[in-house]
Amino acid sequence: MSVSNLHPCLTCGVCCQNYRVEFSVYELQSMGGTVPDAMTHEAGGNRFRMNGTQFHPVRCVALGPLPDIGPECVGCTIYEQRPRPCREFPFASYGCHDTRAKFGLPPLEEDDVQHWQEAA
Repeated sequence: MSVSNLHPCLTCGVCCQNYRVEFSVYELQSMGGTVPDAMTHEAGGNRFRMNGTQFHPVRCVALGPLPDIGPECVGCTIYEQRPRPCREFPFASYGCHDTRAKFGLPPLEEDDVQHWQEAA
């Protein structure tokens, strides 16, 4: 599959290098959720955080290569288990565009955005 046929998020990953990912303790596997405990640390009270998102520069521990999808692909290695803030981060939102610009990536083209939103 060519890079141009892939969802833009599969060749980007900058949101995983820009935002602190904090969530409820109840999202941990040990509490009946899906997020692997070993990839997190306590952030205080009943809040946990993905390792790597507590310092600058930010780089979530779950961000990595996705060779099964393609040689140029990068993304969440625990995609199906990711915490709520990651599930709810809106593709092509202001935060997405702003973060892409911060990392020197071009803005997403409107036609591409529409194509991927319709495909979802």
